[in-house]
Amino acid sequence: MAVSVGRQTLRLLMSGNYPWRDEVEIAVESAQPVAHTLALRLPEWCSAPEATLNGEPVHCESRKGYLHIHRTWRQGDRVKLSLPMQVRRVYGHPQLRNLAGKVAIQRGPLMYCLEEADNGTELHNLWLPAESRFSLIEGTGPFSDKILLQADGARLQHTRSEERALYQYDKVPGQLQPQRLTFIPWFSWANRGEGEMRIWVNER
Repeated sequence: MAVSVGRQTLRLLMSGNYPWRDEVEIAVESAQPVAHTLALRLPEWCSAPEATLNGEPVHCESRKGYLHIHRTWRQGDRVKLSLPMQVRRVYGHPQLRNLAGKVAIQRGPLMYCLEEADNGTELHNLWLPAESRFSLIEGTGPFSDKILLQADGARLQHTRSEERALYQYDKVPGQLQPQRLTFIPWFSWANRGEGEMRIWVNER
């Protein structure tokens, strides 16, 4: 990447496997020194960003969502930015009626979803307990080099019958059965044939 600074050019090389891994490195490749300010995004979802300049810690004070580093940059300078990506639960505003009692899952900048290929049909009958912990899984096949998430959940298991009444008195029409839930990055769904997808999941 080349940035014009007056009559000079600041050349930067960015490396890393973001957003699957949480560290990004920026190396300066300009032959001549260039005075400039680098503004590195500190996203809202990251509660504990860390940065180093040539191995020395940099105080991550956010200015309108960015970390500003001003200096005369020289060839060989390296900035490392670490953005720990914990799995977070996202809830809608109480006035969003369709999201009441539901939760969405985010890791880093990516939203995740349930897909029928992993979790079966009737995704609306799946539940994610509030105390469930998430495991990070290395993806394979169409998800190679991607991170998937898994957590213990439950399915409302019921007997399918066209003769069953539409409504039932005094008893839930089915039983909750344990099921391991698999979440995939939202952007990568619909690559394994037709099937259901769900972002907002029932929470109990």
